[in-house]
Amino acid sequence: MKNTILSLLLMITSTCAMENTVSKEKIIVGVGAEAVTLDPYASNDTATARATVNIFSRLLDIDTDGSYVSDLATTWSLISPTVVQVSLRTNVVFHNGDTFEAEDVKFSIERMLSSPAIQHIVNPINKVEIVDSHTVNIILKKPFAPIFSHFAHPSMAILSKEAVEGAKGDISQTPIGTGPYMLKTWNRGQNMILEVAPNYYGEAPDAKEVEFRIIPEDSARTIALETGDLDIAYDIGDVDRDRVLENSNLKLIERPIARVEYIGFNINKGKNPIWKDKRVREAIDYAIDKEGIINSVLFGAGTLAESIISESVVGHYDGLIPRKRDIEKAKTLLAEAGIPEGTTISMWTTEGYRQKIMEIVQANLREIGLDGKIEVYEYARFLDGTAKGEHDMFILGWTTVTGDADNGIYNLIHTDAFGGSGNRSFYSNPMVDKLLDQARAEPNPKARNALYKTIQETIYEERPFVPLYYKVFNVGVAKHIKEFKFDPAAAHKLNYVKFQGVNL
Repeated sequence: MKNTILSLLLMITSTCAMENTVSKEKIIVGVGAEAVTLDPYASNDTATARATVNIFSRLLDIDTDGSYVSDLATTWSLISPTVVQVSLRTNVVFHNGDTFEAEDVKFSIERMLSSPAIQHIVNPINKVEIVDSHTVNIILKKPFAPIFSHFAHPSMAILSKEAVEGAKGDISQTPIGTGPYMLKTWNRGQNMILEVAPNYYGEAPDAKEVEFRIIPEDSARTIALETGDLDIAYDIGDVDRDRVLENSNLKLIERPIARVEYIGFNINKGKNPIWKDKRVREAIDYAIDKEGIINSVLFGAGTLAESIISESVVGHYDGLIPRKRDIEKAKTLLAEAGIPEGTTISMWTTEGYRQKIMEIVQANLREIGLDGKIEVYEYARFLDGTAKGEHDMFILGWTTVTGDADNGIYNLIHTDAFGGSGNRSFYSNPMVDKLLDQARAEPNPKARNALYKTIQETIYEERPFVPLYYKVFNVGVAKHIKEFKFDPAAAHKLNYVKFQGVNL
């Protein structure tokens, strides 16, 4: 009898020990917005990038400290002012078994160059020449200082030429990459499930599956994290921040990223001609209660923005001063512009915190005699409409993914970047275009910064948009999640995540 009882106790003890150390098979991640597509060249937005960076690899990756590290490229160097030579990994295969070679890099970059959504990322490139099966020369149109930062952009994914041609170019639902995960299922509006790629060239992820669960409401994501329905929740709402910090079963990972939230105006493509008058744009700037937005919507988790790029971006000019709210000045400017009281303005937004911000802006506009009409759109519809110029006034954010001013400014104001590339204000200024082009080619850092200073001062005066604030981004995680790697652009790769002491 004693031996039987001892055996039972040993079995129970052994079982408990196993339960406390077993690894989970799946990470469940709550996201506020769904990927628009799984074609990395078809949309340049954070929600899409958060999925595609886990499916596709790039030539380079960006480490948490902002440095460039190897991904598909093993070496990269300028062998002349306009020629970048890149050596590629060998023994890499795509998810469908295709061998990765130089031909795929050439094909991918040529396809990027024909994509309206991301062409601006690769437009400094003239052509790609194949040196051998695992070496390419990337020929630039002219010297381009931040070229390596562009190689690490989330949209700079490398595709399988054979797979894309086999799908007749439509890979929006059938992505084939070389990344750590591959698509398993996608239920639009509900979830997307990725499964581990068995032939991934890097370290195999702990999690065999990643599920992105679509939960648009911030508080609902927090509740799901608290109840254990989620392992990770992206973008914890500011009102819920303290709840996560005070919960011993959760952790809040916070990091400032190079992102600005802004109000934009459709200057040249919309049906409303009032935005062509700088005085109207200036009046809106003076009317908006930016500090009120930071305090009531962000609960103080933001700082006033004076430029379209934050201080963490190379090329930021810190000599600009955020404008103080001045209702009377705003009214005077509208009167000078001949804008009658009661003029209707359409205000495009998506749901969630941006809708709350627009409600504050709507009240601000009412104070200066403008009648703002809020129109709330699903995210993909919002991006499509603003890319086509169907909107009037809108709210959006921009992340300087590469950490360089070129990526943060060029895409938002250069004439060549109209629409989906980033310039949804359809702002065009030949002088600014020329300065941006010069800054791209200038190798001297001091000279580049001087050019970006002039550009930022011009934007500050022209006001094609109103920068609102710079914000700290966050991710809430359950305590069993270890080694979460916070991406500088918030497009997090999940193959680094480890588990510890999980009770299933």
